[in-house]
Amino acid sequence: MCRGYLAPEYAIRGQLTRKADIYSFGVLLLEIVSGRSNTNRRLPPEEQYLVERVWEFYQKQELVNLVDTSLAGNYDVEEACNYLKIGLLCTQDVPKQRPSMSTVVLMLMGEIEVSDKISRPGMLSEFMSFKGDKMRKHGDEKDQNNKWETKDSGKGESSSSSLGLAETSNATMTFSSIYDRDN
Repeated sequence: MCRGYLAPEYAIRGQLTRKADIYSFGVLLLEIVSGRSNTNRRLPPEEQYLVERVWEFYQKQELVNLVDTSLAGNYDVEEACNYLKIGLLCTQDVPKQRPSMSTVVLMLMGEIEVSDKISRPGMLSEFMSFKGDKMRKHGDEKDQNNKWETKDSGKGESSSSSLGLAETSNATMTFSSIYDRDN
């Protein structure tokens, strides 16, 4: 399963937003720059999930320590750190805070500046243990803005969220049979 690449809103609530692919791209970008997989259960628990690790190093202003060691220092430090920041921007917990893909491309090309206003990304470890129809997410004490819960009430679904309303697409397909009418 590709859980590490799924946007939190889709992985947990099945809510597909226009920014879900941006999340996946951000994870891929973090993998490329760091040279490691998004999930590695052979590592200690605090190091298993790449997005969380990058967020931790971003907060400590030590992103350079996550750049792929096989590059042996043969890279532009500022550019590598910017790519990691772009990856974090793409993995924001709130879909509306993720940049558009065209903005991501411009940032990667260096045509627009990478924002330093990065909030906490959607963390894989927080929704890995959720099962069934009842789920809860509680942020740490510093980040109580990201609390949400979803409950399946049988026919419909009710949810309360401080994540904000994301753009969602609902599609309906109708199939009809075509019978041989020449009888």
